[in-house]
Amino acid sequence: MPAIRGFLLRLLCAAAAFVVVEGVVFRTGLYSGLLEPDSSAGILKSVLDDEKGRAATGSHEVLAVGDSRMGLRARAANELASETGYRFATIAVPGSTPRVWYYVLRDVDPTARRYAAILIGVDEYDDEDYADLSNREMDIRYVTPLLGWADVFPFAGSYPEWRTRWEAARAAIFKGYAYRADVQDFLAHHKFRMKKIAVMRREAAAHRYNDAWSSNDVTGLSVDWKAWTIHFPEGSTESQKRVFTEVLMRETVEQTGLRGKYRREWYGRIVEHYRGSRTKIVFLRLPRGPLVRPVLVARKTAVARELAASNPQVRLIPEHVFDSLEQPRFFGDPMHLNHAGSQEFSRMAARETGSLLGR
Repeated sequence: MPAIRGFLLRLLCAAAAFVVVEGVVFRTGLYSGLLEPDSSAGILKSVLDDEKGRAATGSHEVLAVGDSRMGLRARAANELASETGYRFATIAVPGSTPRVWYYVLRDVDPTARRYAAILIGVDEYDDEDYADLSNREMDIRYVTPLLGWADVFPFAGSYPEWRTRWEAARAAIFKGYAYRADVQDFLAHHKFRMKKIAVMRREAAAHRYNDAWSSNDVTGLSVDWKAWTIHFPEGSTESQKRVFTEVLMRETVEQTGLRGKYRREWYGRIVEHYRGSRTKIVFLRLPRGPLVRPVLVARKTAVARELAASNPQVRLIPEHVFDSLEQPRFFGDPMHLNHAGSQEFSRMAARETGSLLGR
């Protein structure tokens, strides 16, 4: 019996030590500041830390959120501050999704009082079911640094499949396990990692604010939608041709309403976070591309429109405002604005947002 009690005591002490180490290292922000700067979680953490560390300029600030297609450049938008009455910042992160946007907004604006508006860039106001994001594992990597104990069940429960629910729950409970590959890399290359982190902390914010995007464009791109054939820009590589084809010539899928269900949950959580605050939630339909695919099937839902119709705190920028940018000269590939396109888009978005919100 003493031997059993001794074993149980040692087991209890080991568990307590694990909880303490897990809490101190991975739940205090100590390790999240050491994440690989080029990883999805590292990039997101850098963007959020820079925004939280940026001095507020007053009550007329607008924060843009989205993925890599959100082409708002804060510097270009802020050059019109005297005209629009607002200053802009962005925490758009490549590869992020509405589920990620909810957690990053909660992180940078926990009191829901810092911004006059949150500007959300979306592909369409109508919900096209071309991809189901509800079971996307990559989201776990993005938001692990932002999760607390209270998020375990809501975050895991947002995944429809039990396998990904378990992965999500494990990341929220055992952050050390979620970071295991990153920790191993840090231990093996800690000197190089610390140099990269130092450069990131010193230069990343200014780089994101000031540096120009690519000047490449896709002039020469055209599609015969009736014949369903594509003419590529001169000099396109096989890899570029494959991307053009995958984006522009993808098959039309049956509309199930899954995208609407997903958006209703995560747009809804964002709106709920700001309920009762002065902050407006403003949806903006992004320029769709250098060429616009014809709408080949009726879409079942339009969550952004539904929210705007039912909640005065939610606004829509008119969806055809940016149609003039849907030209090959403003895009660097089938999906992303180039430097000229992003500059013009940023100025137009700033003016439209200022007009919508009023002074």
